[in-house]
Amino acid sequence: MKGIGILTHAIGMVLGNLGPALRISGLLMAFQFALVVGLGLQVLYLSIDPVQMQHIDPLDAVLPAAAPLLWLVQLFSALWIAVAWHRFILCEEAPVGIVPHFRGRVMLRYLGVGLLYVLILLLAAIPLFLLAFLLIGPAALVRPGWWPMAVFLGVVWLPLVFIAYRLAPILPAAALGERLQLKEAWYRTGTAGLALVVLALASGLLYALASLPLAPLARIAPTLAFLWGFALHWASLMVGASVLTTLYGHFIEDRPLNA
Repeated sequence: MKGIGILTHAIGMVLGNLGPALRISGLLMAFQFALVVGLGLQVLYLSIDPVQMQHIDPLDAVLPAAAPLLWLVQLFSALWIAVAWHRFILCEEAPVGIVPHFRGRVMLRYLGVGLLYVLILLLAAIPLFLLAFLLIGPAALVRPGWWPMAVFLGVVWLPLVFIAYRLAPILPAAALGERLQLKEAWYRTGTAGLALVVLALASGLLYALASLPLAPLARIAPTLAFLWGFALHWASLMVGASVLTTLYGHFIEDRPLNA
């Protein structure tokens, strides 16, 4: 199936270019790691059991004050890494040195396109959340369970991810300095059919499976849980950027899926 092919191609893109991937992301991720440890923010990479969440006092769930600083660093690093990775795969612009070439103007354009992208998804999310609330009912907010989560995933998450994939090529296009209109991206990915739904489900399942060790490790070995969570953060960033790159290469540039 094409959806599985897109995901395996994206994963193979990272594994087959592990050296360049580490040169593009290694130092930036190492800086993030040092910042997390230095500020004591390891808890942000740990998973909380859904059952435990029902017993957490909202006053005890306040995020550390330094978290916004980490998020800004993560955003800046993600922009830098994503632009460099898109250009490496699509333009064969190999990284030189210990950090990728800094393209401030391209990164700024990528950020602008990304904000537009997020705004569209937020606007699309409003009616979906309202529909989910009508189906689940306010009682689910008081006593959450697995069935409200299933309704949420089917009514909100899956449609939003599908829309996100349909419009995703505008991001790699921005990294290449090209202008790709939203309607063009939507039209070109329209040939995917159910492939993008399969891609969304497969990606979500893979991430869920990779996250399974986090909750038990957080209880018995928090340090290992943090290391696993940080590694998962890096893998998600690289595979996610590779999925976007694959969507652009396949649907916009008509490149075949080799994986």
